[in-house]
Amino acid sequence: MYPLNLTKPTTDILRVSAGFAVANDEDEHKRLSAMGYEPKWVATEADPSEDDGHGHTVESVRAQLDAAGIAYDRRWGLAKLLGLLPA
Repeated sequence: MYPLNLTKPTTDILRVSAGFAVANDEDEHKRLSAMGYEPKWVATEADPSEDDGHGHTVESVRAQLDAAGIAYDRRWGLAKLLGLLPA
């Protein structure tokens, strides 16, 4: 569980707090974000089916990095993981 807050714009500069909510899980956080609660939901886990068009997927690059003993963050996407591969 974690808190979120709702603000509503009153002018271009001023934002006024309009309430609070508690998100119990990621799905609830997504729904509350759609209603205007902040901070907005941002996906952090990489999509393992993501493909760069050259046959690389998140899982295949992770396997190569593991084999090479290169550390990485499991939340990173394909582009960032590819940047770690040795030339």
